[in-house]
Formats: sequence, C-alpha cells, structure tokens
Amino acid sequence: MDNHSLQPVLFKFHWLNENGQPTSMMRKKGRFEGETLTLEQSDIPVVVIVESVVRDSIMAITALAADEQQEFVTLLIKLTSKRMAETLKKRIDLARSAAWAQQHREDLESKGLGHTFRQEKCPRCTATLILSDMPESPQLYCHFCDSLSTIDPAAEPIPQERELRICEECGMYTKPQKFTIFYFYFLLVVYGFFSRPTWRCPPCMRGEAWKMFFGNLIFVLGVPTAIWQLVRSYGGSSVGGPFKGLDTGNIKARKGDLAGALESYRSILENVPVSAGVKYNLGMALLAQGNLEKAADTFELALQDCTNYSPAYGQLHNLLQKLGETDRLIELEKMWSTDTDADPEQERDDQ
Repeated sequence: MDNHSLQPVLFKFHWLNENGQPTSMMRKKGRFEGETLTLEQSDIPVVVIVESVVRDSIMAITALAADEQQEFVTLLIKLTSKRMAETLKKRIDLARSAAWAQQHREDLESKGLGHTFRQEKCPRCTATLILSDMPESPQLYCHFCDSLSTIDPAAEPIPQERELRICEECGMYTKPQKFTIFYFYFLLVVYGFFSRPTWRCPPCMRGEAWKMFFGNLIFVLGVPTAIWQLVRSYGGSSVGGPFKGLDTGNIKARKGDLAGALESYRSILENVPVSAGVKYNLGMALLAQGNLEKAADTFELALQDCTNYSPAYGQLHNLLQKLGETDRLIELEKMWSTDTDADPEQERDDQ
C-alpha cells in the first residue's frame, strides 16, 4: 500500500523522562503523515528514525541527531493506548523501511547495479526488507517486528513460529511475554506498592517471581500476584507445538549442560529442520562452552536457514574476528554491506 494514500495518524502523548515518568501533566499533540513524525513542535523525518519500540502504550523512538557527530537520540513518549502505540509504530516502520529500500535502489542504479537490488515484504508487519547481495533462503527475519518467518512455499506453515523471538533478558530464541513485577509495602502509617511490567521468557522470570513471593509474604497483599507470575513462569504459557522443549533446552544451555541442550534442540529440529532460531540457540550454547569454532559453524548454519538473521550475523562476525578467519569474514561482510545509508538501523546494530 502506498504510504502517501494513508490517512495521517493523529494522537496525543506525554513526554517521559529516562525513568519512564511523565515530564508534565498536560498531553501534547502528535501527527504522522508518512514522511515526517511531528511531536509537539518537533518534526522528525522518517528516514532518520532508526528504531521504534513499543511496550504497552509507551514508545521509544531512536533517531539520528541533526549534527555532524552522527549521534543517536532516544525519545520516550506515552500514548493514550497500547493500540495507538502499535498503530503508530507500524506506520512509522512501513514508511521508513520503504524509504530506505528506495534510497538503496537508487544508489545501486546510480552505480549501474540496479539488477542486484532485491527486497521482500515481512509476512508479519509488511515492512520492506533489503536483501541485495544476500542469497535466497527458506526463512526471513524482520528487524522491524523482530519476527522470524518461514517463507518457503514448499514448507508447511508453522503457527507457533509467530510467537517466537529473542528474549531481551537471556538473549535466546524463545517465547518472551509480558510479566508484572509487583510489591506491596506497609510501614506504620505509610503504605503503597511498586509495579513494573517486564518482557522476558518464562524461565527468565522464575527467579524474579520467587523474589516477589518471599518479598510480599510479610504484607500478604502482593502474594496472589506473585503466585500467578510463578504459575505462568513454570509452564502456564510455555512454548508448545513442534517447538516443545525449547525452553528446556535453553535452560540446560544456560546451566552449561551442552549434551542436554543438544538433545532438546535435536528433538525440535527433527520436526522443524529449518529453524535459524533454534540453530542460533545451539550456537549460543557452544559459545558459552568456549567452543568457538563449532559455534561459528552453527551460526553459519543459522544464516543458511535465514540469510538476513541479524542475531546470528552479529555473533558470527565477532567470532570470525576472534578466530582470525579473514577470508570468511570478508565474504560475510560483503553479503551484509549495502554500501549505502539506506538502512541506518543495521549500521546502529553493528556499532
């Protein structure tokens, strides 16, 4: 769909400080029309926005600063609803991804290399992904919505795949979800509570859930919330379907049980032979054991499943540098370099 044909997004928001607290009581007006995001009196061209992250109704926008230092600035805003925040993020991502792809195409054409241009649409969020110089693969990664999708028409659809992504806490491919950290306190005449949402996989929540349980025992009121988070973190919402056992493998990998992790991952790969995410986890397990050569080979296998899987690329790039694998490193960088400023988010990830 042409971004110019879409209706502008009008919204109200609060500015937030670095602690996530509103800086004023009054809501400000915002607007997005496809090429420019307006926040109160500030106009931000969509091409300089390198990242947009949404957590409930809070949105973090990272952009290139308007100076010669090429520094990044992050703005925090709270919109009126989660739905509005997600709508705004999607519109921004669609616009900036299309703009980067157009810039990249024009850059290649100016060099007589227009025939090498290749792009795909994310099947989840429909953002435009630049794939020039990258070989075709059965999976596609979208750094706009952090999804890994099987696009091979000969492969069976995998519904559970939609829920899987990298956990921000442990860095493993799994099923991150929203949990609530809650504490109630009562000190003589002073009482209150602390509540904070967090996004992580269930195993990563278990330690925090136990701390919540014991921390709330003395005042009782916070115990039901703690118990519910414990139930959820111990399997109330674990990974299922053909990916059953993924959390078990990740736990074993983090505990140093490589053989146990390998057994869990092999069981999954028997049902889902093409899975860059599972192979990425195996690479992470090998890396934790100090087996750099096998870890590098495994991250390379992940990239064969998904040619633009940036989590595996980042790990492989670092390993090849450590191992002194100059030839492999050059080939990897050649495939990932666009020779243009069309995708500043990728440049930010590499720094």
